[in-house]
Amino acid sequence: MSEEEKSAPTKAKSEKKKISNIWVIDTSGKPSISATFAVVAFFTTSLAYVTAIFESVGGVTFRAFDTAACGAYMIPILSLYFGRRWTEKSDAKKED
Repeated sequence: MSEEEKSAPTKAKSEKKKISNIWVIDTSGKPSISATFAVVAFFTTSLAYVTAIFESVGGVTFRAFDTAACGAYMIPILSLYFGRRWTEKSDAKKED
């Protein structure tokens, strides 16, 4: 085997894993899909609330704010986010 073939596995290990830029960074500094979902859910429900303030703008009409639908959308996502944070915090304590 040549030197290049021998060093190929170590090169792959030493290269840093590329992470997509679309994920929100959580409090530990790592990209988090649950934090990203929570941010998207917050802005989506906030946008629904703000647009419900106005009956119509120009020719565009908006629905009334539906708290049950927004709750059904946001509560499971927030439960996922806070559940993941609690689990990661518990796992970190076990490692210490």
